[in-house]
Amino acid sequence: MVYKSEKSLRGEVLSSFKKIKLCVLVVVSVAIIGLSPAVLTAGDNGPCIECHTKPDKLKTVEKAKINPVTGEIKVVSMVVDEVTFKASAHGGEDFFCTDCHQDLDGADLTEGHKPNLKPVDCITFCHDDPADDYLQSNHVKLMKQNNKDVPTCKDCHAGLTYHYTSLGEKSPMDVPRGTDPLHRRLTIESCGECHQEYLDSYRNNAHGQVTALGHTDTDVPVCFDCHGKHKILNSTDPESKVGKEKILETCGNCHAGANASFVKHVEHPQIKNINYYKKLISAIKEARSNPENLKTILKNPQTILCAVFVMYVGILAFTFSSFGIHSLLSWFAVARDEYKGKGHTDEEQH
Repeated sequence: MVYKSEKSLRGEVLSSFKKIKLCVLVVVSVAIIGLSPAVLTAGDNGPCIECHTKPDKLKTVEKAKINPVTGEIKVVSMVVDEVTFKASAHGGEDFFCTDCHQDLDGADLTEGHKPNLKPVDCITFCHDDPADDYLQSNHVKLMKQNNKDVPTCKDCHAGLTYHYTSLGEKSPMDVPRGTDPLHRRLTIESCGECHQEYLDSYRNNAHGQVTALGHTDTDVPVCFDCHGKHKILNSTDPESKVGKEKILETCGNCHAGANASFVKHVEHPQIKNINYYKKLISAIKEARSNPENLKTILKNPQTILCAVFVMYVGILAFTFSSFGIHSLLSWFAVARDEYKGKGHTDEEQH
């Protein structure tokens, strides 16, 4: 029989004790985690996504919300499309649910959370700078002077939220990123709702024709690429992106070789605007009484462009109509000869 030394026995006992202690710690930790309430912490969207992507886990799938400003009541869905949300402007890795819903930070989610959360004020929380730029822009000032309703943030940005949840309700938080082709395409439509004339002239330009084909990535400029997003200024303003001082820089963002001659390009051609032709004809009729007006219009690049367009269309119309008339007369001549040749033998014809 082999007897172990006292030192060896003591080591085995200590080793066994450590293993037992480790097992106890693991069991206790699991029990504590399992029994402790679920607490939502900043920087963790997991609990929110876990519930709000599964309607069966929600106590309330739809909820009526009241706009604190207008008093409008709207039924919205509590279901979140995870894929769409993560691809949206609010779904980045550095953005969390509690950044907007701040009253949920540290909330106990064992039994869910209170149904009525504080209204989210986008401007106060995050977007105070763009909001200030927008409210100070000429865009807003001119609308106020003309007694027109000034669009709010939601009029533009909520209108861009064309994603629908499984319940058919719009999700305001799913606003696409500024580089998203869908977002860029919808901005053209949103601006065009008020600026129909400029939308039509934009469609007559190479940029607008490309976007009309569905190519709205960052390689093709849309309205805000040239005019700005929030700080939209009149072209006469020195700070305007399309003013004389900055137009070269604006065009140069896409066209590296842009120079003074390049920026003379007419971005909003009036070649299909009948009102511009009426204005030109009216100026010609009033040339004696108001010669300066006629000189101003004649010096406008739009007039030169319209004149070239009319000449081009005229040449095309003359060419194709002449060709058509020639073909038609040739057909009549062949038909006449065939008709005269009927009932005659070959010998009689010769």
